[in-house]
Amino acid sequence: MKENFDNAGVAQKVAMLLALPLAERALEMELLKDDFAVWMEHNFNLQSHQVYQLYNKLSAGLREELGTAISNYLMQGNVLQFQKDEKGDEEDPEFKELMVHGLDEWQDGVTTALLTPLFIRIYYPDPQQ
Repeated sequence: MKENFDNAGVAQKVAMLLALPLAERALEMELLKDDFAVWMEHNFNLQSHQVYQLYNKLSAGLREELGTAISNYLMQGNVLQFQKDEKGDEEDPEFKELMVHGLDEWQDGVTTALLTPLFIRIYYPDPQQ
């Protein structure tokens, strides 16, 4: 089932993934690692501009790093910390920022990452700053 791509939808998807038996979770995480963008389209109700941004605003390298980090993090049974801010009426929907804490630490799984949380935030900075 596809979830909405918002805070509640991501939390629901994470809970569902963590509830899977380990073998099923491993298979799902392999799919996530193999192609992050396709996995996102398959698992979330994305609007057309979100699909465009996924493929055209995120580099292939960043998509691969996100898929690897999220997969490694969830395979350890950790709850992904995700925050997507609401955009205001006057804000440009294209003018958003992605912040990822722990991305580098979770590329290799557990060796350096055990004490590092993975936190992903999508926010809309003030364009006047």
